[in-house]
Amino acid sequence: KTVIMASIKCNCGKVELKFPTHAPRVSTECCCNNCRQRLEYLARLGGPSVPDTPFVASKWPNCVEIISGENLLFAYKLNSTTQFCNMASSCCHTFLLGRHSEYDGNCVTAQGEAAVYSDLTEGAIKPYARFFSNQWSPERIQKCERKLIGIWVDESTGEIVGEEGYKDLFEAHIENISRPLPSDAVGVKFDEILEKLGRDNIIIVSDEKKS
Repeated sequence: KTVIMASIKCNCGKVELKFPTHAPRVSTECCCNNCRQRLEYLARLGGPSVPDTPFVASKWPNCVEIISGENLLFAYKLNSTTQFCNMASSCCHTFLLGRHSEYDGNCVTAQGEAAVYSDLTEGAIKPYARFFSNQWSPERIQKCERKLIGIWVDESTGEIVGEEGYKDLFEAHIENISRPLPSDAVGVKFDEILEKLGRDNIIIVSDEKKS
C-alpha cells in the first residue's frame, strides 16, 4: 500500500514542499514573540493576516522534497544575532518553514495558520502543550480555546520551567525532535536550501527597518 506523505503549500499554491512523513513528530501551541513577528513581517509585505491566538507549531523531519516553486523561496531572519532562520514564498509571502539550531533538533517547524497542509493523517496535528506561555498575560491565556500545560524558559537562569506536569512533556518533546531522519527520506535539509539560496541573500529584517 502506497503511503501518501504530507505536504505544505503557500497560499497561492505556487510553492509546495513535501515532508518524508504523513504526520509531524510533535505539535505545540506557541506564544513566543518570534513566531508572531516572523508572520507579522510577511503580513506587512502582503502575506496572510496574523491571528490573535497562539500558533500551532509542528515539528517535521528536517528533510523536504521541493515539488514546485524552488525559485520563489527566500530566507529571512528578524535580526542578525537570532538563531531562528525562516523560509517563505515570494509570490504570496507565506511562511513555510523555520529552523532554530538548538530548539529544533532534527526537525523544521511549520505553522498551519500561515501555510496550507495537504495529505495529513486525520488528527495528526494535536498540540500537547503551550510553549512560552509566560510571554502572554494570564487574562489572554484564559481566553485560549485549548487548556494546555505551559512551558517556558526562565530568563534569569536559562532553564526550562513550566506548570505542573511539564517535565515529562518536555522530555518526550526532546525525544521526538531528536530522532534520526527516516532512512528512506527523500529531499534536502533546511541548510541545504539555504546554501542554494545563498547565505548572503538572507534578509535581515532589523536592517531593513534601519534603512
